[in-house]
Amino acid sequence: MRLPELARGNDDRWQLKPLTGSYPTADTADPLQHYDDPSADARDGILSRDGGHFEAQFEYGADEFTRAAAELLRRELPGLRFRIWIDYEEWQQSSVYLSNELPVLAPCEWTGRGLASKVIQQGREQASVSLDVAQRHEAVQQAEDHQAKDLASLLEAMTKLAKLRRPQDLDDLVGSGYLALIYADGNGVGSSAGTTDEERACFFHRNRVLLRRALQKAIEDVCTGETGMAPLVLLMLGGDDLLVVCRAEKALPFVVSLCEELARIQREGNNGVELTLGVGVVIAGSKIPIYRLHDVAEQLASSAKRRFRGLKDNGDKAQSVVDWAVYTTSWVDDPEEIRRRDWVCGTAGDRRVLSQRPVDVLGDGLHTLQGLLKGAEKLQNAPRSQLRYLVDQLPRGRVLAELAFEELSKEASEKLSQAGVKEVWQSLSNGGPWITPLLDLVEIMEIERLGSRNEKSQTM
Repeated sequence: MRLPELARGNDDRWQLKPLTGSYPTADTADPLQHYDDPSADARDGILSRDGGHFEAQFEYGADEFTRAAAELLRRELPGLRFRIWIDYEEWQQSSVYLSNELPVLAPCEWTGRGLASKVIQQGREQASVSLDVAQRHEAVQQAEDHQAKDLASLLEAMTKLAKLRRPQDLDDLVGSGYLALIYADGNGVGSSAGTTDEERACFFHRNRVLLRRALQKAIEDVCTGETGMAPLVLLMLGGDDLLVVCRAEKALPFVVSLCEELARIQREGNNGVELTLGVGVVIAGSKIPIYRLHDVAEQLASSAKRRFRGLKDNGDKAQSVVDWAVYTTSWVDDPEEIRRRDWVCGTAGDRRVLSQRPVDVLGDGLHTLQGLLKGAEKLQNAPRSQLRYLVDQLPRGRVLAELAFEELSKEASEKLSQAGVKEVWQSLSNGGPWITPLLDLVEIMEIERLGSRNEKSQTM
């Protein structure tokens, strides 16, 4: 918002140059159509202004605008790293930079980083904080009052979240339960964008609109029947990527709803390269630092994207893919290390892989997230202790797991059968590893119980 305002402003030092060509108009189905009209931007000379990018064409004064833009970024977003190019050559800023923070000696009271340069009011207390923290505090207040102008806040205001109380912190969001951090990013987007400015503008605008429409529907589904505190907060919404924090039990149904609506819209529209998502979901206690959860969510999204590339290389239909990890420990370890250690068992012809992740989001059967969620619903009244004991036997050997399966009570066996589990193991191919859906299925069944007093400590 601010950089386009600056570029369009009445400043004699620079002048925008209108872009020629056919650029897409605002999409009437877009929930944010009043804020995203590429054709109107192009008439002013602005090519892009989304996902952390700003690109514009100038009649003159590009150097002067660059200096003013750099000053604006330093003032409004202190500490943000950015780079600027003019005619594809990187602009070199002055090596001397004086901080806008006041020359006082006291550190920021909230973070300990930066100088205490501004006094803010939080409830009945006052705090001396850095300019960076003051900017964040102001942004939070604007979001609470539905006055924020970032895309995530604008979209939230058009959903059921607008009528629910916004959590002040993670404890407000989840209480004694667990939280989920969801990171999603478009698959193979960069390679399909086209070669001309018009083609890229059309492609990226289409993807933005698709994601926002699907996201609006997914939020509505998650908030159905909710009163009081919102179960979900949209932290970031870019072009084809997003970051969401929510209650643990809402996360995987949210992912299915998002991808299902995304696929439905494109199936009905049938226009262009299909947009699919690579999604990472980490579920953990609210005391674990959010930066660590974000790191793991990105790792899991990368895992999902690798599977997507494998599907593409094999000529299979493009699918949204998800990977997730659940932690009940006091720290979140590297998921790849845990999986190599705990999920790959046996040797040679008895090699066993205890999880199917990453999996396609949509589809029937226990090899997709949608199918696993449906199967987990059938297990809600099953004897939990027996199912968890069965999962505990999986790494101990194929025969021991099959024996535990045969010794299940009639009730447990019937529930598993209803969920789609007729046997413990399936072979991927002749001589290939044995796989099982049991660990994934039981883990999903247990998510809504995380945080209860009788929950034993474990990591899956």
